Amino acid sequence: MPKFQCFRCLHCCFFSSEDECPVVLPREKRRLEELAEAEGVELTFRKVGNEGLYRWVIKGYCPFYDVRSRGCRIYEERPLACRMFPLLLNPKTGEVSVSRACDWVVANFGEIMSGDPKEVFPEELNAALTVFKELRKQ
Repeated sequence: MPKFQCFRCLHCCFFSSEDECPVVLPREKRRLEELAEAEGVELTFRKVGNEGLYRWVIKGYCPFYDVRSRGCRIYEERPLACRMFPLLLNPKTGEVSVSRACDWVVANFGEIMSGDPKEVFPEELNAALTVFKELRKQ
């Protein structure tokens, strides 16, 4: 059974529509704003319904993504939505799906569908569970 390995393919950090953008918790929004201020970066957030969540609106590449090195400059402090990828959480339904924008997912889709998600995406599922726990607290 394959375990998810990031190919550093650029797709997860590039956003062509607002619907693709990450959803963050209030504490993550505040931390991202602090990090952005330190780097002189402007961020935009929109409230998501009444769930106490925010959509981090990004046009193009994430402002914390370094295209040359294909790496995240805030990797250790990245939000749970980024830690979950290629798993996607629909904040309205609570449904978790797998992104086909991820080259690793496309290359391993058959095995993913027949395997145990806990074995394929252990760290990513842990991040998703953290989101659910945080939402229950609110």
